[in-house]
Amino acid sequence: MHVMRKYGFAIAVLLLCAAMGLYLYLSSTKGTKVNLDQSLKAPSFALTDLDGKQVTLDDTNGKVRVVYFFYANCPDICPPTTYLMTQVQNKLKEKGTFGKDVEFMWVTFDPKRDTTEALKSYASKFDIDAGGWKFLREDSAEDTEKLMKDFGLGLLKDEKTNLFTHTDTITFVDREGVVRKYMTGSIDESQNADKIVDVIDALVKA
Repeated sequence: MHVMRKYGFAIAVLLLCAAMGLYLYLSSTKGTKVNLDQSLKAPSFALTDLDGKQVTLDDTNGKVRVVYFFYANCPDICPPTTYLMTQVQNKLKEKGTFGKDVEFMWVTFDPKRDTTEALKSYASKFDIDAGGWKFLREDSAEDTEKLMKDFGLGLLKDEKTNLFTHTDTITFVDREGVVRKYMTGSIDESQNADKIVDVIDALVKA
C-alpha cells in the first residue's frame, strides 16, 4: 500500500501510455492503405473560440474535423504536434480543402491558465491560418476532461507540478460527426504530414 501511495501516479501514467501506445501501434501496422477503423459517434460540445464566439461540433457538420486536446504550458509534445499540423495545413491549402472541407479544432484541457489571451499567444508562435483552425476552451476543467474521455482519450494531472500526462492523439471526425481514425502526433518519430493528409483526403472523399 505504501508503494502504491508513493508511486501510484507514475504507475497510472505508464499504464495509460502503454495502453494507448499498443493500440496506436497495432492500428499503424495494418498496411499502407488508409484504414478508417473507428466508428464512434463524436460527443457533442459547445466551446468558446478566440473571438469569444460559441462553437459546437454540429456547427461544422459537413466538414472533416481534426481534433487535438492540448495545453499551452505543455513542455514537450503539444508544440511539435501543432507545428506538424501547420505542415498539414499548408498541404491542404494547396489542395483547396483547408477551411472549406476541413476544420482543425485545438481544445485546451487547462482552462485556468489557458485564457483567451494565453491561447492567442500560443497560436501566434505558429503559422496558423484562422480560416480553418479554431482554438477552443471552456471554463470548466472537469467538463473538458470528461469531453476527452468521451472522445476515448486519457488525461492525468500531477497536482504537485501542474503538469499533465495526456495521449498525443490526433482525432479525425468525418463530415457526419463520427470518429473514424486516431493517429499519434509528434511523439511518433515516424509520423509525418503526408500520412496525416492521406487520412484527411480519404475522409474528404468518403
